[in-house]
Formats: sequence, C-alpha cells, structure tokens
Amino acid sequence: MKTNKVKPNSINQLLVISISSMAFISCLFFELFFGISTWGQEVKSQMKLYVYLDDSVSYNQIQQHILTFKKASYVGRTKENKIDIQFLGKKKIAADFQKKSNENYEDLLGENNPFKNLIILGLKEDYKNSEGFKRVAKLIETMPGVFEVTYPSLYVSLLIVKIRQISLFLIGLIIILAALIYVQMSNYVKLNIHGNRLLIKSMQLLGSTNDFIRKPYLLNALLHGLYGGAIGFTLAISLVYYFSNAVEELSVIFLNTPLQVLSFFGCLLFCMIFSLFSTFLSLNKYLKIRHSNLF
Repeated sequence: MKTNKVKPNSINQLLVISISSMAFISCLFFELFFGISTWGQEVKSQMKLYVYLDDSVSYNQIQQHILTFKKASYVGRTKENKIDIQFLGKKKIAADFQKKSNENYEDLLGENNPFKNLIILGLKEDYKNSEGFKRVAKLIETMPGVFEVTYPSLYVSLLIVKIRQISLFLIGLIIILAALIYVQMSNYVKLNIHGNRLLIKSMQLLGSTNDFIRKPYLLNALLHGLYGGAIGFTLAISLVYYFSNAVEELSVIFLNTPLQVLSFFGCLLFCMIFSLFSTFLSLNKYLKIRHSNLF
C-alpha cells in the first residue's frame, strides 16, 4: 500500500510563511490602529474651552475666576500634572496678532484694543465630547464678567466619532484576518502531523506518554512562531518606516520607539502562543486515533 509522503521541510516553510503573513497583517493593522488612536488623543488634548472676559473685568476678578476654575471638577491636567489653565491678556493677544499678520489694528481702530482677555481651559477626558463641552460652556456663561465661551464644536461633533468608528473597524478587520489565518495555519499543522502519524502511533505502542510525544512538536511550534513573528514584524515595520519617512507628518504618529518595542515583543509572544495552541489541538486529534484507523 502506498502512502502519501509529505516533506517536513516544505511543511515547516509553509508554517513559517503562514505565521509571517499573520504577523505582518496583524502588526500593520495594529500600527495603524495605535497610530490613529495616538493622533486622536493628540487632537483631543488640543481641544480647549476658550473663555473671553468683558473689558470691565478687573485684575482681581480675573484672578478670582482663575481660582474658581482651578477648583472646578471639569478642569483637567497637563502632561506635567499641572492644572490645565492658561491666561492670555488682551495686550499679549494683540502683540501676537501683529507678529503673525503684520497688520496693526491701531491703524484701523485707533487706540482701542479689539481683543478680549482670555482664559483657556483644558477639560478632563470625561468632558471632551459634544455634551460635555456644551454643559461646561453653559455653566461658565452664567459667571459674572464672561463675555463669550467657545470651543471647537466641529471637531467635537465629527472628528471624535470618526476616530472611534475607524478604530472599531480596524479591530474588526484584525479579528477577521486572525480567524482566517488560523484556519489556514491549522490546516498546515494538521498536514505536518498527518505525515508523521505512523511515527506518533509507533511511539505510543512502545509506551511513550502523550507529553513525551508532544514535546518536540510543541518546541518546533514555538520556533515556527518565533521565526514567523520576527519576519512578519520586520516586514510590517519596514513598510511603516518607509511611509513615515516619506510623509513627515506620519513620523510623529508612528515612529514611537517604546510602542515599537512593545509591538515587537507582543507580536512574537502572540505568534508563539498562536502556533503552540494550533499545534496542541491538532496533535491531540492524532493521539486519540486508533492505530487501525490511521489510513
């Protein structure tokens, strides 16, 4: 009786290629996901509430307002863990305007400064949404001496929602791709073990325990996951670096060294566990087959 002979080396190469493709696609989408998330957080951190004060408000009243905001529950903190409050006097705003526009408002309006004293507030994450900004703005507008309260309503209402939708879409793609590659990889593992089914059953008949039989296959699975994960990550990160260097704005988002190190070790660990789990399940199937049913 002829039996189908499967070359172990070719199967091992297919396993490594399969794991590499999974690692490449997963890393690429994770880089995109974390890049969009980082960009979204950066945009959200720049969303401020602008409180313009009446010209009649005195210096002491301004300081009182600032003290009130420091105690407010909706005011957040900066990366340096300082209360996120900034005061810009109307004279400074006018000077900055003249530097940027090269225009002198005094030529048009005389000596009257058309700008207002401004307090810029950074809100906590819980308030950085459409409802949160509206609620805080209405509360501040009731304070005496407040001329106007503004915030980037277009960004709040549209951008944050879009970022969340894109993030969920990428997560869904990663899950679907991982499931498809798992099926492909599981078939390769089964084919590899199927080619050695006689050897496995012979070892059982000679008294070898299941753990003893599993050990070399699981060790090979770990190596396959290690090699495949390293190759896939290298290809993905090379592609990311290429586009990041081509577009300077992307380098700020994607070229994050701590994130890349974490992504590298996470990719290796994920691929090794993935390969180990697939091999373990497939191997158990053949360990339970009776020797009379091997063909």
